[in-house]
Amino acid sequence: MKSVLITGVNGGIGRACADEFKSHGYHVYGTDKAEVTNGAADEFFPGSITDEEMWKRISVNFKEKNVALDALVNIAGRNYFSPIEQADINEWRDMFDVNVNGMVCAIKHSKQFLEKTNAPAIVNMSSISGYIGSHGYAAYCATKGAVDSLTKSLSLELAPKIRVNAVAPGWIETPFTVAGLELSDDPVQYRKNVEQMHALNRVGTPQEIAKVIYWLSSADSSFMTGSVVISDGGYMVKN
Repeated sequence: MKSVLITGVNGGIGRACADEFKSHGYHVYGTDKAEVTNGAADEFFPGSITDEEMWKRISVNFKEKNVALDALVNIAGRNYFSPIEQADINEWRDMFDVNVNGMVCAIKHSKQFLEKTNAPAIVNMSSISGYIGSHGYAAYCATKGAVDSLTKSLSLELAPKIRVNAVAPGWIETPFTVAGLELSDDPVQYRKNVEQMHALNRVGTPQEIAKVIYWLSSADSSFMTGSVVISDGGYMVKN
């Protein structure tokens, strides 16, 4: 049986990824900051992705069970809204710690288990925000730009054994997105505006992004590495 490790497995896209991989017969290992799993993962490890002690515990567990990973999916992340003149530098530090350094920890400690399989793949969660910028979300946009650079650099470092790609979604129907909408003065109108920003006139679903992530992890994308796949419902071409 193939296996995948998904960070942020309790979130909207994380859960959708778990379901997608399970539908293809994968055993799902998951991590999340929540202490209790939502049932998405077959085996669950609670803790912060930036905590190397957690990753060491996972490594010990994997070694004891002789785990060989076919894929690592880095979903876990956070957001932060603030105009630059009101920026809390500690929040900025934490943004990079979670969105970038947490990904580094996951890859650092999972590499040895990915190398045990024939065609392992890593998929990182990016965003079109890394390309377009967004008022008040400079910290988030900056971290996603860093994720793209990290993806490209590690695709060279880990080649030819491990493929490394990223997916950059547009607006996706998750609690993460809804929380952003609620910050506006008129969330209902703002949502309509957001939907109309996409060529498809709607936001995406976690399941749609999960399918892209699975494809990047599968043999169907075997000649791809160092790529950032944009799945944004036509947001960038329209704007």
